[in-house]
Amino acid sequence: MLLSRLKTRGFTLLELMVVIAIISILASLSAPIFTRQIAKAKLIEVQNLATQHQSLVEEFILVNGDFPSTAEFDLIKRSLPESSIVKTLAVENQNEGSGNIRLTLKSDTGVSEGQYFLYSRDDDRNWNCTSDLDSKLLPSQCINLVNGAGE
Repeated sequence: MLLSRLKTRGFTLLELMVVIAIISILASLSAPIFTRQIAKAKLIEVQNLATQHQSLVEEFILVNGDFPSTAEFDLIKRSLPESSIVKTLAVENQNEGSGNIRLTLKSDTGVSEGQYFLYSRDDDRNWNCTSDLDSKLLPSQCINLVNGAGE
């Protein structure tokens, strides 16, 4: 009687292998979703930096009447933290009240080195966002240049 109780107390190797297989399948299905969510969380920093620098540019235009030159932008822009996903932050295509702010990214989870966000200000004071990132990572206001539509 004692011997029969000991045999029924544990799991068999086959049962453990089935449980491990099920857990592995579930993990492999959810890993891409978690990776995308991590990347989206890190890209919030990019949106915050862009918003701050759009405000700085708007203030500069209010005071000086023109979009800042590269040298003027370098004087007013905020410094990037070492841990930032943003590699470079610059202005380009300045023409009176219009121009672009380009944020080039470092390689990180879900992001390749050199991918970018481009925030463009038109003469009507509207800011538009375009990027070469995967549309699944983009905020709703941004347009993917590869597919032509944001998510």
